Amino acid sequence: MSQSKLDFRSLFLHTWDLADSGIDAVMGEMADAGLNTMCFAGTYHSGWFIHPQSKTRRTFMTEGSVCYFRPQASLYKSTPLKPLVSAICRKKDWLAEAGKKLDRYGLRLVSWTIGTHNTRLGLAHPLLTQQNVYGDRIPHALCPANENVRAYLTAICRDLATSYPMWAIQLESFGWMSICHGHHHERDLVGLSPLELELLSLCVCNACTRRATKAGVDVGATAAAVRAVLDDAFREAPDRPRHHPRTMAELEDRSRDLRAFNAWRKRYGDSVILDLKTDALRGTSCQLLMQSGYDAALARRGGVDGFACGAYGLSPREVARTCRDALRPVPKRWDGLLQCFVRLGNGVPQSQRQLGAIVSAVADAGCNGINFYNRSEAPPKMLGWLRAALRETM
Repeated sequence: MSQSKLDFRSLFLHTWDLADSGIDAVMGEMADAGLNTMCFAGTYHSGWFIHPQSKTRRTFMTEGSVCYFRPQASLYKSTPLKPLVSAICRKKDWLAEAGKKLDRYGLRLVSWTIGTHNTRLGLAHPLLTQQNVYGDRIPHALCPANENVRAYLTAICRDLATSYPMWAIQLESFGWMSICHGHHHERDLVGLSPLELELLSLCVCNACTRRATKAGVDVGATAAAVRAVLDDAFREAPDRPRHHPRTMAELEDRSRDLRAFNAWRKRYGDSVILDLKTDALRGTSCQLLMQSGYDAALARRGGVDGFACGAYGLSPREVARTCRDALRPVPKRWDGLLQCFVRLGNGVPQSQRQLGAIVSAVADAGCNGINFYNRSEAPPKMLGWLRAALRETM
């Protein structure tokens, strides 16, 4: 197979990269490396990171669920959810300053945008968070079925697309989230399976119940079916009953109500994304990118301009396989962005040569974009490998 050209060559980064190293230094480094896109965190969640190249610190804890731009207050009038501006951006609008220099460095701007994952807002507005079948609230997860949350998601994207020279909005967590989050001192001694964690996360809050019921779904029967499986797991752990379901498809075969509920969730989740394209981005040239695999329904309806696959910590051969698998459902006539996420650090790649092989694998498999994660946490040596690694795919 002949090698494809990687038209989209991006690096994830944060505001503190610009504040610590300087805007011109960071953008100059990116341009010299052969990158053409800044994937800048416009909003971000809480986190504790090791920063191997910072001039001021080696460890860093982010502010909890804040935005890294200057919001237009008028866009948030219809929702009680308001973005909180990071302290680092209160004196200087780093996103605007970077936007002024894009042409100089031949770079495009993408906002890596976190949506429903917001612990600060979830704790302040618990009734707007996901509620599982036991009535437990999930504080880090705003529920997209709630009209106030949906208005907030639209406003965030509209704000970024109209206030800055944004080439695209890249969505992260714009749907329902998992209860498994990496929360403070998170514990599970039951050993819940992936399916059980998914079931424990399933939202049946008032907004979900109202919307799903209107669509003809018996939410009460759905919740009962989910509780029965989870109760079996809690009672029998570390064992499971005979014929205990292992996959959602297996459980849906036993519960038509759950199958109908999940089908409604898919339709509703798609409607959130489609409305962002037609409402939040209306009148702009800003594109909409997903951080998940190709979705035929969204692509067919023109709601999304790009999809992605993740290849963190994989060998070149595994990267190629991952990309080919992600591209398999994509029709040849579709001409959107198909990017692969590659992590710089934590074991792989182990050399400049291996990174070059990974980049070549992405291109050979047919992806037209690559996005490296991320400048803040990557060892400086690995960032230095980018120029040689990208040279053959430009």
